[in-house]
Amino acid sequence: MKRPTLLGNALLTAVSLLVLARCGGTTPVVAPIARGEDRYLIDPRIGYAKAAAPKTERRFDGAWTLFLSGDLAEAQRRFSDLATRDGYPPAALASMAIEIRAGRLQSAALTVQSIQKDLPDYLAARVYAAEIVYRERNLRSAYDLYRQIAARPDAPPEVRERLTQVEGALFNEIYRDALAAPDDEAIRLLREALAITPGASDARVVLVQKLIVGRKYDDARRELDPLLSSGEVDRAEVQEALAEIDVGRGRYQEAIIRYDRLARRTKSDRYAARLDEIKQRWTAANLPPQVQRALDSDSITRADFAILLYWKVASVRFAQNLGAPPIAIDIADGPGREEMIRAIAIGVFQVDPVTRRVDPGRTIAAATLARLAARILVFRGAPCVRDAAADVGEQSRAQKILTACGVTDPGATDSAVSGRQAAAVLDGISQALASTEKR
Repeated sequence: MKRPTLLGNALLTAVSLLVLARCGGTTPVVAPIARGEDRYLIDPRIGYAKAAAPKTERRFDGAWTLFLSGDLAEAQRRFSDLATRDGYPPAALASMAIEIRAGRLQSAALTVQSIQKDLPDYLAARVYAAEIVYRERNLRSAYDLYRQIAARPDAPPEVRERLTQVEGALFNEIYRDALAAPDDEAIRLLREALAITPGASDARVVLVQKLIVGRKYDDARRELDPLLSSGEVDRAEVQEALAEIDVGRGRYQEAIIRYDRLARRTKSDRYAARLDEIKQRWTAANLPPQVQRALDSDSITRADFAILLYWKVASVRFAQNLGAPPIAIDIADGPGREEMIRAIAIGVFQVDPVTRRVDPGRTIAAATLARLAARILVFRGAPCVRDAAADVGEQSRAQKILTACGVTDPGATDSAVSGRQAAAVLDGISQALASTEKR
Protein backbone atom coordinates (compact mmCIF):
# COMPACT_ATOMS: atom_id res chain seq x y z
CA MET A 1 0.00 0.00 0.00
CA LYS A 2 1.36 3.37 -0.97
CA ARG A 3 2.05 5.95 1.70
CA PRO A 4 0.11 9.17 1.23
CA THR A 5 2.05 11.93 -0.42
CA LEU A 6 2.55 15.40 1.07
CA LEU A 7 -0.09 16.80 -1.29
CA GLY A 8 -2.42 14.03 -0.27
CA ASN A 9 -1.96 14.83 3.38
CA ALA A 10 -2.75 18.50 2.75
CA LEU A 11 -5.92 17.63 0.87
CA LEU A 12 -6.98 15.25 3.64
CA THR A 13 -6.44 17.94 6.26
CA ALA A 14 -8.42 20.52 4.28
CA VAL A 15 -11.33 18.16 3.79
CA SER A 16 -11.34 17.29 7.47
CA LEU A 17 -11.42 20.96 8.47
CA LEU A 18 -14.25 21.64 6.04
CA VAL A 19 -16.28 18.77 7.48
CA LEU A 20 -15.66 19.96 11.01
CA ALA A 21 -16.59 23.51 10.10
CA ARG A 22 -19.86 22.38 8.54
CA CYS A 23 -20.58 20.35 11.64
CA GLY A 24 -19.94 23.38 13.84
CA GLY A 25 -16.73 22.05 15.31
CA THR A 26 -14.64 25.13 14.53
CA THR A 27 -17.30 27.88 14.31
CA PRO A 28 -16.85 30.19 17.34
CA VAL A 29 -19.91 30.71 19.54
CA VAL A 30 -20.77 34.43 19.65
CA ALA A 31 -22.42 35.39 22.92
CA PRO A 32 -25.45 37.68 22.51
CA ILE A 33 -25.15 41.21 23.83
CA ALA A 34 -27.77 43.46 25.37
CA ARG A 35 -29.25 46.01 22.99
CA GLY A 36 -31.54 49.00 23.31
CA GLU A 37 -32.98 49.57 26.75
CA ASP A 38 -31.89 46.09 27.86
CA ARG A 39 -28.28 47.24 28.12
CA TYR A 40 -29.18 49.24 31.23
CA LEU A 41 -30.29 46.04 32.96
CA ILE A 42 -26.72 45.16 33.80
CA ASP A 43 -25.46 41.67 34.60
CA PRO A 44 -27.05 40.88 38.01
CA ARG A 45 -23.76 39.45 39.28
CA ILE A 46 -22.07 42.89 39.21
CA GLY A 47 -21.39 43.95 42.76
CA TYR A 48 -22.49 40.67 44.37
CA ALA A 49 -19.75 39.96 46.89
CA LYS A 50 -19.93 36.17 47.25
CA ALA A 51 -18.44 33.88 44.61
CA ALA A 52 -20.81 31.23 43.26
CA ALA A 53 -20.00 27.57 42.80
CA PRO A 54 -18.65 26.79 39.30
CA LYS A 55 -21.76 24.77 38.47
CA THR A 56 -24.04 27.61 39.58
CA GLU A 57 -21.97 30.07 37.58
CA ARG A 58 -22.26 27.91 34.43
CA ARG A 59 -26.00 27.49 34.85
CA PHE A 60 -26.44 31.23 35.38
CA ASP A 61 -24.34 31.98 32.28
CA GLY A 62 -26.66 29.81 30.21
CA ALA A 63 -29.80 31.40 31.62
CA TRP A 64 -28.46 34.96 31.15
CA THR A 65 -27.53 34.13 27.55
CA LEU A 66 -31.12 32.99 26.98
CA PHE A 67 -32.38 36.29 28.42
CA LEU A 68 -30.13 38.31 26.16
CA SER A 69 -31.16 36.28 23.11
CA GLY A 70 -34.86 36.83 23.88
CA ASP A 71 -35.89 33.36 25.15
CA LEU A 72 -37.52 34.83 28.24
CA ALA A 73 -39.71 31.89 29.21
CA GLU A 74 -36.81 29.43 29.43
CA ALA A 75 -34.58 32.05 31.03
CA GLN A 76 -37.21 32.71 33.69
CA ARG A 77 -37.57 29.02 34.42
CA ARG A 78 -33.81 28.63 34.92
CA PHE A 79 -33.49 31.80 37.02
CA SER A 80 -36.32 30.64 39.29
CA ASP A 81 -34.67 27.25 39.69
CA LEU A 82 -31.33 28.85 40.58
CA ALA A 83 -32.94 31.23 43.03
CA THR A 84 -34.95 28.48 44.74
CA ARG A 85 -32.51 25.55 44.73
CA ASP A 86 -29.21 27.39 44.98
CA GLY A 87 -30.40 30.45 46.92
CA TYR A 88 -28.45 32.62 44.48
CA PRO A 89 -29.54 36.32 44.78
CA PRO A 90 -28.30 37.33 41.29
CA ALA A 91 -30.74 34.78 39.86
CA ALA A 92 -33.64 36.37 41.75
CA LEU A 93 -32.51 39.77 40.48
CA ALA A 94 -32.21 38.41 36.94
CA SER A 95 -35.86 37.33 37.14
CA MET A 96 -36.67 40.98 37.82
CA ALA A 97 -34.88 41.95 34.62
CA ILE A 98 -37.58 39.98 32.81
CA GLU A 99 -40.30 41.68 34.86
CA ILE A 100 -38.85 45.13 34.13
CA ARG A 101 -38.53 44.35 30.44
CA ALA A 102 -42.20 43.30 30.41
CA GLY A 103 -43.26 46.54 32.13
CA ARG A 104 -44.35 44.88 35.37
CA LEU A 105 -42.57 47.52 37.39
CA GLN A 106 -44.48 47.39 40.67
CA SER A 107 -43.92 43.67 41.25
CA ALA A 108 -40.28 44.06 40.21
CA ALA A 109 -39.83 46.95 42.64
CA LEU A 110 -41.06 44.85 45.59
CA THR A 111 -38.59 42.05 44.89
CA VAL A 112 -35.69 44.44 44.29
CA GLN A 113 -36.47 46.23 47.56
CA SER A 114 -36.44 42.89 49.38
CA ILE A 115 -33.02 42.04 47.91
CA GLN A 116 -31.69 45.49 48.83
CA LYS A 117 -32.91 45.08 52.41
CA ASP A 118 -30.63 42.07 52.82
CA LEU A 119 -27.82 43.41 50.58
CA PRO A 120 -27.91 47.23 50.77
CA ASP A 121 -24.57 47.67 48.97
CA TYR A 122 -25.36 45.27 46.12
CA LEU A 123 -24.53 47.37 43.06
CA ALA A 124 -26.68 45.59 40.46
CA ALA A 125 -29.71 45.72 42.77
CA ARG A 126 -29.24 49.47 43.22
CA VAL A 127 -29.05 49.91 39.45
CA TYR A 128 -32.25 47.91 38.97
CA ALA A 129 -34.03 50.01 41.61
CA ALA A 130 -32.94 53.20 39.82
CA GLU A 131 -34.00 51.79 36.45
CA ILE A 132 -37.47 50.92 37.76
CA VAL A 133 -37.94 54.46 39.06
CA TYR A 134 -36.75 55.88 35.74
CA ARG A 135 -39.15 53.73 33.72
CA GLU A 136 -41.95 54.88 36.02
CA ARG A 137 -41.00 58.41 34.80
CA ASN A 138 -40.17 59.59 38.30
CA LEU A 139 -37.26 61.54 36.91
CA ARG A 140 -36.22 63.43 40.05
CA SER A 141 -35.87 60.23 42.09
CA ALA A 142 -34.17 58.43 39.21
CA TYR A 143 -31.70 61.31 38.89
CA ASP A 144 -30.83 61.15 42.59
CA LEU A 145 -30.42 57.36 42.55
CA TYR A 146 -28.35 57.21 39.37
CA ARG A 147 -26.15 60.07 40.52
CA GLN A 148 -25.37 58.23 43.77
CA ILE A 149 -24.52 55.05 41.85
CA ALA A 150 -22.41 56.87 39.25
CA ALA A 151 -20.29 58.33 42.04
CA ARG A 152 -19.09 54.83 42.96
CA PRO A 153 -15.71 53.85 41.54
CA ASP A 154 -17.08 50.44 40.49
CA ALA A 155 -20.04 51.87 38.54
CA PRO A 156 -20.19 50.36 35.04
CA PRO A 157 -20.26 52.70 31.98
CA GLU A 158 -23.95 51.94 31.39
CA VAL A 159 -24.77 53.75 34.63
CA ARG A 160 -23.06 56.97 33.55
CA GLU A 161 -24.67 56.71 30.13
CA ARG A 162 -28.12 56.35 31.69
CA LEU A 163 -27.43 59.20 34.11
CA THR A 164 -26.75 61.48 31.14
CA GLN A 165 -30.12 60.52 29.65
CA VAL A 166 -31.91 61.05 32.95
CA GLU A 167 -30.28 64.47 33.36
CA GLY A 168 -31.48 65.52 29.89
CA ALA A 169 -35.03 64.30 30.44
CA LEU A 170 -35.29 65.88 33.90
CA PHE A 171 -33.85 69.18 32.68
CA ASN A 172 -36.36 69.34 29.83
CA GLU A 173 -39.25 68.55 32.19
CA ILE A 174 -38.25 71.23 34.71
CA TYR A 175 -37.51 73.82 32.01
CA ARG A 176 -40.89 73.20 30.38
CA ASP A 177 -42.63 73.62 33.74
CA ALA A 178 -40.67 76.81 34.43
CA LEU A 179 -41.77 78.45 31.19
CA ALA A 180 -45.42 77.97 32.17
CA ALA A 181 -45.04 78.97 35.84
CA PRO A 182 -45.48 82.35 37.57
CA ASP A 183 -42.24 84.30 37.91
CA ASP A 184 -41.38 83.35 41.51
CA GLU A 185 -41.98 79.65 40.87
CA ALA A 186 -40.20 79.89 37.51
CA ILE A 187 -37.09 81.29 39.20
CA ARG A 188 -36.98 78.34 41.59
CA LEU A 189 -37.48 75.81 38.79
CA LEU A 190 -34.91 77.43 36.51
CA ARG A 191 -32.32 77.33 39.27
CA GLU A 192 -33.12 73.66 39.80
CA ALA A 193 -32.74 73.02 36.08
CA LEU A 194 -29.41 74.84 35.93
CA ALA A 195 -28.12 72.83 38.89
CA ILE A 196 -28.57 69.78 36.63
CA THR A 197 -27.27 71.37 33.42
CA PRO A 198 -25.25 74.50 34.23
CA GLY A 199 -24.34 75.07 30.59
CA ALA A 200 -27.93 75.52 29.39
CA SER A 201 -27.61 79.10 28.15
CA ASP A 202 -31.25 79.56 27.11
CA ALA A 203 -32.48 78.58 30.57
CA ARG A 204 -29.91 80.89 32.16
CA VAL A 205 -31.04 83.83 30.02
CA VAL A 206 -34.68 83.21 30.97
CA LEU A 207 -33.72 83.06 34.65
CA VAL A 208 -31.86 86.35 34.38
CA GLN A 209 -34.84 87.96 32.65
CA LYS A 210 -37.19 86.76 35.41
CA LEU A 211 -34.86 88.15 38.08
CA ILE A 212 -34.70 91.50 36.29
CA VAL A 213 -38.50 91.66 36.17
CA GLY A 214 -38.48 91.05 39.93
CA ARG A 215 -35.85 93.81 40.33
CA LYS A 216 -33.35 91.35 41.78
CA TYR A 217 -30.48 92.93 39.90
CA ASP A 218 -27.61 91.56 41.98
CA ASP A 219 -28.92 88.01 41.65
CA ALA A 220 -29.41 88.54 37.92
CA ARG A 221 -25.82 89.70 37.52
CA ARG A 222 -24.47 86.67 39.38
CA GLU A 223 -26.54 84.27 37.28
CA LEU A 224 -25.34 86.00 34.11
CA ASP A 225 -21.63 85.70 34.97
CA PRO A 226 -21.08 82.23 33.40
CA LEU A 227 -22.26 83.55 30.02
CA LEU A 228 -19.95 86.56 30.17
CA SER A 229 -16.89 84.34 30.05
CA SER A 230 -18.21 82.24 27.17
CA GLY A 231 -18.99 82.63 23.51
CA GLU A 232 -22.50 83.74 24.50
CA VAL A 233 -21.31 87.14 25.75
CA ASP A 234 -22.19 88.94 22.48
CA ARG A 235 -25.61 87.32 22.25
CA ALA A 236 -28.28 90.02 21.98
CA GLU A 237 -30.27 88.71 24.95
CA VAL A 238 -27.16 88.75 27.13
CA GLN A 239 -26.28 92.33 26.23
CA GLU A 240 -29.90 93.34 26.74
CA ALA A 241 -29.87 91.76 30.20
CA LEU A 242 -26.66 93.61 31.08
CA ALA A 243 -28.26 96.86 29.94
CA GLU A 244 -31.40 96.25 32.01
CA ILE A 245 -29.27 95.47 35.08
CA ASP A 246 -27.49 98.78 34.49
CA VAL A 247 -30.86 100.54 34.32
CA GLY A 248 -31.97 98.88 37.55
CA ARG A 249 -28.82 100.10 39.25
CA GLY A 250 -29.30 103.64 37.91
CA ARG A 251 -26.35 103.39 35.53
CA TYR A 252 -28.21 104.89 32.61
CA GLN A 253 -25.20 105.95 30.56
CA GLU A 254 -23.80 102.39 30.48
CA ALA A 255 -27.25 101.07 29.54
CA ILE A 256 -27.59 103.66 26.76
CA ILE A 257 -24.23 102.59 25.29
CA ARG A 258 -25.26 98.92 25.28
CA TYR A 259 -28.70 99.56 23.78
CA ASP A 260 -27.24 101.89 21.17
CA ARG A 261 -24.91 99.08 20.04
CA LEU A 262 -27.79 96.60 20.04
CA ALA A 263 -30.05 98.90 18.03
CA ARG A 264 -27.32 99.50 15.46
CA ARG A 265 -26.32 95.85 15.20
CA THR A 266 -29.78 94.30 15.05
CA LYS A 267 -31.73 97.14 13.39
CA SER A 268 -34.51 96.23 15.85
CA ASP A 269 -37.27 98.78 16.48
CA ARG A 270 -37.76 97.25 19.93
CA TYR A 271 -34.21 98.03 20.99
CA ALA A 272 -34.42 101.51 19.50
CA ALA A 273 -37.63 102.23 21.40
CA ARG A 274 -36.13 100.97 24.65
CA LEU A 275 -33.07 103.14 24.03
CA ASP A 276 -35.30 106.21 23.80
CA GLU A 277 -37.09 105.25 27.04
CA ILE A 278 -33.80 104.93 28.90
CA LYS A 279 -32.60 108.25 27.56
CA GLN A 280 -35.75 109.83 28.91
CA ARG A 281 -35.25 108.14 32.27
CA TRP A 282 -31.65 109.31 32.36
CA THR A 283 -32.80 112.84 31.68
CA ALA A 284 -35.47 112.57 34.37
CA ALA A 285 -32.96 111.14 36.86
CA ASN A 286 -30.81 114.23 36.41
CA LEU A 287 -33.67 116.68 36.81
CA PRO A 288 -34.30 118.64 40.01
CA PRO A 289 -36.56 116.96 42.60
CA GLN A 290 -39.41 119.40 41.96
CA VAL A 291 -39.74 117.96 38.44
CA GLN A 292 -40.28 114.43 39.75
CA ARG A 293 -42.82 115.74 42.27
CA ALA A 294 -44.71 117.47 39.46
CA LEU A 295 -44.63 114.31 37.34
CA ASP A 296 -45.98 112.22 40.21
CA SER A 297 -48.85 114.62 40.92
CA ASP A 298 -52.35 113.32 40.24
CA SER A 299 -53.71 116.86 39.92
CA ILE A 300 -51.18 119.45 38.78
CA THR A 301 -51.19 123.13 39.67
CA ARG A 302 -49.97 126.12 37.71
CA ALA A 303 -46.64 125.87 39.50
CA ASP A 304 -46.35 122.18 38.57
CA PHE A 305 -47.12 123.00 34.95
CA ALA A 306 -44.53 125.79 34.90
CA ILE A 307 -41.90 123.37 36.24
CA LEU A 308 -42.72 120.71 33.63
CA LEU A 309 -42.82 123.33 30.87
CA TYR A 310 -39.39 124.67 31.80
CA TRP A 311 -37.69 121.27 31.92
CA LYS A 312 -39.58 119.53 29.11
CA VAL A 313 -39.49 122.19 26.39
CA ALA A 314 -35.97 123.27 25.52
CA SER A 315 -37.05 126.32 23.52
CA VAL A 316 -38.76 127.65 26.65
CA ARG A 317 -35.86 126.86 28.96
CA PHE A 318 -33.31 128.50 26.65
CA ALA A 319 -35.51 131.29 25.30
CA GLN A 320 -33.57 134.51 24.66
CA ASN A 321 -34.34 138.22 24.69
CA LEU A 322 -37.32 137.95 27.00
CA GLY A 323 -38.60 141.12 28.61
CA ALA A 324 -38.71 141.56 32.35
CA PRO A 325 -41.81 139.79 33.66
CA PRO A 326 -44.29 141.63 35.90
CA ILE A 327 -43.76 141.02 39.59
CA ALA A 328 -46.08 138.54 41.29
CA ILE A 329 -46.24 138.74 45.05
CA ASP A 330 -47.41 135.17 45.57
CA ILE A 331 -44.38 133.35 44.11
CA ALA A 332 -42.42 131.95 47.02
CA ASP A 333 -38.68 131.64 47.10
CA GLY A 334 -37.30 128.12 46.61
CA PRO A 335 -37.70 125.31 44.08
CA GLY A 336 -40.03 126.20 41.21
CA ARG A 337 -39.64 129.98 41.49
CA GLU A 338 -37.41 130.34 38.40
CA GLU A 339 -39.69 128.10 36.33
CA MET A 340 -42.77 130.13 37.32
CA ILE A 341 -41.09 133.41 36.43
CA ARG A 342 -40.11 132.01 33.01
CA ALA A 343 -43.75 130.94 32.36
CA ILE A 344 -44.88 134.49 33.15
CA ALA A 345 -42.13 135.97 30.96
CA ILE A 346 -43.22 134.09 27.85
CA GLY A 347 -46.89 134.89 28.46
CA VAL A 348 -48.21 131.51 29.53
CA PHE A 349 -49.54 132.94 32.80
CA GLN A 350 -50.67 136.53 33.47
CA VAL A 351 -50.21 138.42 36.70
CA ASP A 352 -53.39 140.14 37.91
CA PRO A 353 -52.74 143.87 37.49
CA VAL A 354 -54.68 144.73 40.62
CA THR A 355 -53.77 142.02 43.14
CA ARG A 356 -50.31 141.34 41.64
CA ARG A 357 -50.98 137.64 42.02
CA VAL A 358 -50.48 134.75 39.55
CA ASP A 359 -52.09 132.09 41.75
CA PRO A 360 -49.43 129.30 41.37
CA GLY A 361 -51.45 126.86 43.48
CA ARG A 362 -54.51 126.88 41.21
CA THR A 363 -55.35 123.43 39.83
CA ILE A 364 -55.24 122.99 36.06
CA ALA A 365 -58.10 121.15 34.32
CA ALA A 366 -57.92 119.39 30.94
CA ALA A 367 -59.56 122.29 29.09
CA THR A 368 -57.12 124.76 30.65
CA LEU A 369 -54.17 122.56 29.70
CA ALA A 370 -55.36 122.54 26.07
CA ARG A 371 -55.50 126.36 25.99
CA LEU A 372 -52.09 126.69 27.65
CA ALA A 373 -50.53 124.22 25.21
CA ALA A 374 -51.94 126.12 22.22
CA ARG A 375 -50.73 129.40 23.70
CA ILE A 376 -47.16 128.05 23.96
CA LEU A 377 -47.19 126.91 20.32
CA VAL A 378 -48.41 130.35 19.24
CA PHE A 379 -45.91 132.30 21.36
CA ARG A 380 -42.99 130.17 20.21
CA GLY A 381 -43.95 130.51 16.54
CA ALA A 382 -44.80 126.96 15.52
CA PRO A 383 -45.71 127.01 11.76
CA CYS A 384 -48.47 124.46 12.31
CA VAL A 385 -50.45 127.14 14.14
CA ARG A 386 -51.16 128.90 10.83
CA ASP A 387 -53.37 126.02 9.72
CA ALA A 388 -55.74 126.55 12.66
CA ALA A 389 -58.83 128.76 12.24
CA ALA A 390 -58.54 132.19 13.83
CA ASP A 391 -62.21 133.17 14.02
CA VAL A 392 -63.49 130.51 16.40
CA GLY A 393 -63.77 130.34 20.18
CA GLU A 394 -60.62 130.08 22.26
CA GLN A 395 -61.22 126.44 23.30
CA SER A 396 -62.06 125.27 19.80
CA ARG A 397 -59.12 127.17 18.38
CA ALA A 398 -56.81 125.59 20.95
CA GLN A 399 -57.98 122.12 19.99
CA LYS A 400 -57.54 122.86 16.29
CA ILE A 401 -53.99 124.09 16.94
CA LEU A 402 -53.10 120.95 18.89
CA THR A 403 -54.51 118.75 16.15
CA ALA A 404 -52.66 120.66 13.45
CA CYS A 405 -49.38 120.39 15.39
CA GLY A 406 -49.78 116.69 16.21
CA VAL A 407 -49.97 117.30 19.96
CA THR A 408 -52.10 115.09 22.22
CA ASP A 409 -55.35 116.91 22.99
CA PRO A 410 -56.14 116.59 26.73
CA GLY A 411 -59.78 117.40 26.03
CA ALA A 412 -62.18 120.21 26.90
CA THR A 413 -63.37 118.95 30.28
CA ASP A 414 -62.98 120.14 33.85
CA SER A 415 -61.32 116.90 34.92
CA ALA A 416 -58.02 117.08 36.75
CA VAL A 417 -54.79 116.51 34.87
CA SER A 418 -51.93 114.37 36.18
CA GLY A 419 -48.29 115.26 35.84
CA ARG A 420 -47.75 112.39 33.38
CA GLN A 421 -50.60 113.59 31.16
CA ALA A 422 -49.23 117.12 31.13
CA ALA A 423 -45.74 115.78 30.38
CA ALA A 424 -47.08 113.90 27.35
CA VAL A 425 -48.65 117.09 26.00
CA LEU A 426 -45.40 119.01 26.58
CA ASP A 427 -43.39 116.28 24.84
CA GLY A 428 -45.60 116.80 21.79
CA ILE A 429 -45.04 120.55 21.97
CA SER A 430 -41.28 120.03 22.24
CA GLN A 431 -41.29 117.83 19.13
CA ALA A 432 -43.39 120.33 17.17
CA LEU A 433 -41.08 123.19 18.12
CA ALA A 434 -37.96 121.13 17.45
CA SER A 435 -39.12 120.44 13.90
CA THR A 436 -39.65 124.19 13.51
CA GLU A 437 -36.10 124.93 14.59
CA LYS A 438 -34.67 122.39 12.12
CA ARG A 439 -36.29 124.31 9.27
